[in-house]
Amino acid sequence: MSRSRDPMILSPHWHVDCRIESELPEDNVVGTRFLINVVFTAFAAGALLFTGWLGYLNLSLRHQIRDWEQRIVENRAEMLDIQRMQRDYAVEGGKIDQAYTLVRTQLYVSGFLNHIGRTRPEQMVIDIIEWNESGVIVRGSVREKSERATRLLGGYVEQLRRDDKVAPLFRDIGLTDVDRGSTGETLHFEIVFRLKSTKT
Repeated sequence: MSRSRDPMILSPHWHVDCRIESELPEDNVVGTRFLINVVFTAFAAGALLFTGWLGYLNLSLRHQIRDWEQRIVENRAEMLDIQRMQRDYAVEGGKIDQAYTLVRTQLYVSGFLNHIGRTRPEQMVIDIIEWNESGVIVRGSVREKSERATRLLGGYVEQLRRDDKVAPLFRDIGLTDVDRGSTGETLHFEIVFRLKSTKT
């Protein structure tokens, strides 16, 4: 039946059409109101899910923070012990460094003896090497005539004063005692190596 006809006009039917056409539901399979409601419901559900996810993350983060704070409180005593031990080790390390600076040797005996033995002239014989707080004393003899032996010893002392391995370790290197002896064929000598000051 057509909706444009006047409802008051009688029709071939036996009853009057009392329908209010403006209030009749739509004939569409899916109505516009339904679609609008679905869209807004989807947005509302998404917002609720997102809000719930944020709330879950917030609760999880709070729980983790509370857990780590509890662990920090539980381990605070151990951390204080570790910090105290580190301070004690630093103090003891400082003591060891001070002790080392006091007792360290300025030169190694084996290296010094090896170097003197390699650099000495062939005619020179070393009888004794003494070491005291002020330095090193080398005593020996040279089997040469007096004048030649004196030149040989003087040259050797000058060589030691210019030596890169020996000279930096000593304040002074000098020939302090020369004795020609009774026969005159052997010259006895004494070379003194004076150490640098050990005060730092």
